[in-house]
Amino acid sequence: MGKRNTKEILLHTSINLFYQKGYLDTSIREIGDKAGISTSIIYHYFKNKEELLFEIVYNSAEELLQALCEMQKKISDPLECLREMVTEHAVLFCLKRKKETKIVDSDRYFLHGKRHQMIVNQQREIYNLYKKKLEELTDKGLLRDIDPGVATFSILGIINSSFRWYREGGRLTREEVAQNILKFAFHGIINLPK
Repeated sequence: MGKRNTKEILLHTSINLFYQKGYLDTSIREIGDKAGISTSIIYHYFKNKEELLFEIVYNSAEELLQALCEMQKKISDPLECLREMVTEHAVLFCLKRKKETKIVDSDRYFLHGKRHQMIVNQQREIYNLYKKKLEELTDKGLLRDIDPGVATFSILGIINSSFRWYREGGRLTREEVAQNILKFAFHGIINLPK
């Protein structure tokens, strides 16, 4: 087993255990047992359990940030860009990556110092990307009389909480959930021409 494979196995096992039991109720020994890797080898890859948590949270947010930034580079129309951002965020990062989303939502508060600040900075970047699009819509007269900051928090709240209630194989597909989120957000805050 190569170095990269061992690290990926540890991260995958940690994601599953943190999702099922929570960060606080999962031990390094348990991660090792489930992964079939000795505790001493785990410490070769990660200084402690918090470092494992940080890598999961940071990588998830970084992947989302890169996807959102790519969309902003490719799509110049702010309405279409916002539509694609919401869809990508909802489908790929909250519904497909349900486990990581729950860990980011529930356990990021256990990060301290520099690690905590790095995650806060990522979240601010994500917030700013959405807010920028809403401000562009305001400038075009498409945003109703709603503060762009409040609208941004509302959209992010809807997307980020979807992992709590969405069930694979349920009445709606991921894509249908994303479309419903879009309808709610856009018809609730956007002045679309009739």
